[in-house]
Amino acid sequence: MDERNFDGRRKEILQHAKLYFCYFLLYFIYRVSLFCYYQPERIISPYTAIVRRSSNPFELAHVLVSWLIGAGYDAYVVVGCAKRDVCMAIRYRTVCPEIPDETEVTEESVPPEEEPRYRLVPLPDLTSKYCKEMDRKEAEKKQAELDKKENERLKKIAELEKPPPDDIDGWRTHAWVMVLPGFKGIQEPFFIEPSEGNAYPLNTPQYQQLDSVYNNENYYVNLQSCAEGLGTISYDLSDLTCWEHLLAGEPFHRRQLVGVDYADKKTAFDTEKHLDVPTSWVEKLDITADEYEQRYPGSHKVIRYKKVVLEKFAPYSERDGIIKRVKIFDDYALTIPLLTYEWYKNRVDKMLTAKIDHTKREVRETFGVGRKDHLLKHVYSLDAPPASVEGERTLEFNYYARLDHLTKLVCTPLTFDEYYTDRADRLETRFITYTEGSKSDPKRQVKDIVETYSRNTDIPSKDDIWKKIFHIQENTIELLYHYDYNFVTNNTRSFIKPNLAETGGKILFYPDKTNGYIADPCAKPPRPLDVYYALCDNMDSEYQSRKHIRDRETDINGYLKQRQHELIEPVLFVALFDTERNEAAKKGWQEQEAQKAEITEREKEAEIDPLAPYLARMFGSGHGAGALTVKEATIVREQCINDFKAKQLARQNLVQERFDKLNAEYKNKRLWYLANQFILTPEKESAYFAMSAELAFQVHTLEVRLTRHKDLSGPRLKALEDYLGKHPLLKEYNRMRHYYRMK
Repeated sequence: MDERNFDGRRKEILQHAKLYFCYFLLYFIYRVSLFCYYQPERIISPYTAIVRRSSNPFELAHVLVSWLIGAGYDAYVVVGCAKRDVCMAIRYRTVCPEIPDETEVTEESVPPEEEPRYRLVPLPDLTSKYCKEMDRKEAEKKQAELDKKENERLKKIAELEKPPPDDIDGWRTHAWVMVLPGFKGIQEPFFIEPSEGNAYPLNTPQYQQLDSVYNNENYYVNLQSCAEGLGTISYDLSDLTCWEHLLAGEPFHRRQLVGVDYADKKTAFDTEKHLDVPTSWVEKLDITADEYEQRYPGSHKVIRYKKVVLEKFAPYSERDGIIKRVKIFDDYALTIPLLTYEWYKNRVDKMLTAKIDHTKREVRETFGVGRKDHLLKHVYSLDAPPASVEGERTLEFNYYARLDHLTKLVCTPLTFDEYYTDRADRLETRFITYTEGSKSDPKRQVKDIVETYSRNTDIPSKDDIWKKIFHIQENTIELLYHYDYNFVTNNTRSFIKPNLAETGGKILFYPDKTNGYIADPCAKPPRPLDVYYALCDNMDSEYQSRKHIRDRETDINGYLKQRQHELIEPVLFVALFDTERNEAAKKGWQEQEAQKAEITEREKEAEIDPLAPYLARMFGSGHGAGALTVKEATIVREQCINDFKAKQLARQNLVQERFDKLNAEYKNKRLWYLANQFILTPEKESAYFAMSAELAFQVHTLEVRLTRHKDLSGPRLKALEDYLGKHPLLKEYNRMRHYYRMK
């Protein structure tokens, strides 16, 4: 290759190198500009963010960290990069975390710690092991095929739900919160997304890069690589190889002081002169009770997740008391609802939750303890009549608080089932079957009644009824008794009821209209009289059961009407001391305050003057404020003091008279009892003791009042004389009295 060609080739290579370098420089500037662009130009204080109710991720993180540090947690603001959905608060690709988990928890029985010494030898397994193995392989093969189809389906769904590519993925600046262990029982560090309030582990994929962390004590720069995820880096902020400190030293609670007394914090602090972050100049964070009750801007918040709409409400903001609603849909456009969960609070009808299944058209309501009917759960169909038992519905009750110990009611158009627990008559269930209505008689009629009873160990099983079956349409009664020990059959008895219209209302016994089965071949057959008594008892039991069914249907219909009214016109419970919402209590308190203010104002305007009646008697109501002469003052003063003494003496005589009268009556009653105590009936003796106790209490009260009156009469007279000695109208008289030293 000659020198000319070599120089041309070199120039071409240099031109390409310059071009690639320019491209790289432009790409680097583009990335840096994006990084700088997504950083906020300014950050408002946490106090301002709380007032405005809106902020960016950095300001939200500052507010949350401020609250956490104030509560005693070791919290930090994290600055780094996160995915687009996190930075832009996009949640329609996220599964809603507040969907209730309705999987039933089965309690596994705890195996015994020690095996029993004696146990039965298990029966030999005669099934083919080869067949078992083939069945197992076949089941595994079918399950593998189902799993493969399910994985393919999920893979297609994931491919369709995959977000569009992000050109600046990994460069979106974001701020979140990190809580380190060591305080308030925290064992492991974790992240908190301030825009959601949810906690996430360190290895969560939504956070891609961690640049620095800081709080009110220091600023720490991360020196570690985050290529393998944030869960692989060290979070020991005192490790200088992993974290660079802005201010030299550690916070006081992280410092390791050697040779310094920890008890004396001032000496320990002065020993190591570390740099500290300047004191915050932000106003104290405070949320008033009204703001806390409001919870969300406008008292309502809507969050759209993947196929789920989450709505949150402030307490008392809705007329029905709802505080949260989760609505699950079948499509991404949120047009085909599947399930709706609702949570309520402060309702008078004690309703707590409601679940609406739009596919099955079924509603399930749960209630708290405290209803008059003690209802705990109500499940019914949306197509059922709203105020009739002739529909599909299930009602569960708190049996312990009910007198009839009713546990559950299951209603269908043709059945009515009752379940009981711990009844005194041992009744467990009552199943009622109805006939379908016809055109001539559309109302359903009772067809069969089946009652079951638990075992009564006080009587033999051959006499203990297990099941009563009343065939209303066939006019028969069947009785099944409990199984006896080591018997595979039980006693039975059936009756054909006599026609009371033909017998004049009397129950006549016909041996050919009854039959029974006795399980014990050695037992004696029952006497006809016992069979007759059983027929009478069960006919009465059938009458009582039919009457009970009519009463129960009436009660349930009344409850359903009341429940319909509660749903249409819900009433919320307001606490007695809630001055903002309890209008009756608020009005009463305002009236009391107004009365107190009026009395205080009246007392300020007119002060009670004991000389006013005497001045009005002597001069009339038009007397001015001028001082009295010595003669007039002497007359007015003497009249006032004499009237006061007379009033005190009259009050003392009145109390003394009442005391003497009741004391004499008490002594007479006592003498009468001592003379007749051996011939008194218990009722008269009880009446005497009650009367004696009442008289003794009244005598004691008058004695205390009389003693107190005597003790206070002198000080009251002295207080009146002191008041008159300073009265402005008696100024001339008081001057003369002091001059001549008169009493």
